[in-house]
Amino acid sequence: MGESGLILLVEDDDDLRQATVETLETAGFGVEAHDRAAPALDRLTPDWPGVVLTDLRMPGLSGLGFLDSGREKAPDVPFVVITGHGDVASAIHAMRSGAHDFLEKPCPPELLIDVLRRAMAMRQLALENAALRDRLSRAVALEDQLIGRSAVMADLRRRVAGLAALRVDLLVAGETGTGKELVARILHGLSPRKDGPFVAVNCGALHEADVDRELFGDSAHPGRIARADGGTLYLDALECMPDPLQVRLLRVLETREIAPLGEAARQLDLRILGSVKRDPAQLVAEGLLRADLYHRFNAGALRLPPLRDRPGDAEGLLDHFLREAALRHDLPRPAVPSDLRRQLDWHRWPGNVREVRTVAERLVIGLEVSLTDAAASPVPLSQDYDSAMAAFESRLLQAALMQTGGRKAEAAHLLRIPRKRLYLRLREHGLG
Repeated sequence: MGESGLILLVEDDDDLRQATVETLETAGFGVEAHDRAAPALDRLTPDWPGVVLTDLRMPGLSGLGFLDSGREKAPDVPFVVITGHGDVASAIHAMRSGAHDFLEKPCPPELLIDVLRRAMAMRQLALENAALRDRLSRAVALEDQLIGRSAVMADLRRRVAGLAALRVDLLVAGETGTGKELVARILHGLSPRKDGPFVAVNCGALHEADVDRELFGDSAHPGRIARADGGTLYLDALECMPDPLQVRLLRVLETREIAPLGEAARQLDLRILGSVKRDPAQLVAEGLLRADLYHRFNAGALRLPPLRDRPGDAEGLLDHFLREAALRHDLPRPAVPSDLRRQLDWHRWPGNVREVRTVAERLVIGLEVSLTDAAASPVPLSQDYDSAMAAFESRLLQAALMQTGGRKAEAAHLLRIPRKRLYLRLREHGLG
């Protein structure tokens, strides 16, 4: 595309077409020229980024027919029609059919360029408005799916929205329960491949004996990779995939080909998303994830924050899952006990978002809920006495703060120690 924009030119007169191309290119336009309207019509799509300049009287599909069909295919693309002297009636018809403007032959180059630049400015404004509407609709959709008011979640939504439309493979990293498959499905749903299949594979559940048939297929059964053609392949728990299989997957990433047993290689069009439960660099260092495979995910790793690093989000998530569970079970939405609500931000949430969903489910169906993981964790027997006692005291202090919603005076009363001593012990453990 030229710096001034792209022009789709249709003119059956060879000399005039060549002269018009030279005039437009000199003015900074990019030009795609045709001597008939039919092939130019094939080029039009709703998001085509330029302006059409077409003659009215042509053999085959006429300029008016081209205008009518083009407006149906790409209603926001401006059409500028150019016609011979004395054919004003046809030009008026064209304007009534939705043409942006019309010009008479011979047209002064300055007038032609001025009209096209104004039409191009209108087209660019329409494209910018469409892109803005698309970004806004994506932002609303993401807030409904990636729930949370914390800064880390706002940043995650921005990154997901930015990465979704790109044709790059991506690794999603996050602890169990942080929503890795949800993010993968969102990336697929917001991508140009959203109408294609989303095929999820749990790499931890694959048996080496079944790998060829399950992933790569054979003459009778297409594998999961082939079934993702035209869409997205999601490989969960990539670090659980045996090394020989990681090598084969790397080849698929590099060539976009698979070769089922007994068959010739087949070219595929798909996006590959992988996920890991821990820091990918650490997995590479431990030999659980091949370095070449990790680096082949050329958009890097999209890291999902654990819930303990999302201040204030637990309460909003709980309310969301309470509404969902109440509707699913056709039960009234219960009130959250005040002591439980006070504990939400102090609980460590080892199960992350999935644990919040479980808490909501139990509340809706009337089961008891207790958030006491900070005090209930077992003490490792490998520690010496002083380290074990320090770890126990730290967990005890955290449990007291959690149960009192962070109110230190109440925590001191609960532990039956003076407030000053509580402050000293909190400072000692880096909790004050």
